[in-house]
Amino acid sequence: MNMQLMINKQRQDALWTLMQGKAIRLAVGPNTRHLRVVEGSLWLTTAGTQDAPADDIWLSPGESMELPAGSEWVVEARGSGRFQLLVLQPRPSPLWTSLLGWLRVCGSTTPRGLRA
Repeated sequence: MNMQLMINKQRQDALWTLMQGKAIRLAVGPNTRHLRVVEGSLWLTTAGTQDAPADDIWLSPGESMELPAGSEWVVEARGSGRFQLLVLQPRPSPLWTSLLGWLRVCGSTTPRGLRA
């Protein structure tokens, strides 16, 4: 499966629907999540602390935001709403990407001088 098909499959699988008057709790795992509103308006809130007040955010269709790793949110729709929740994968550094590309061009799995 190529990367474009994987991205499209993730987007289709990650579509959530909230009915009017319903709220859900989202506990973000170890990777940042990207939330994008597809339909309706969403209200997102996170618990505040003594040092930082709670965040209340309204998002309209087409708007999106990143939910930091380890955060917890309550999501509710005005009326009903649909949204996508995608996992953001860390990108490799440009140096690492260049090294992998060089290895592919050379046809070697271990560059000379790096052998044990």
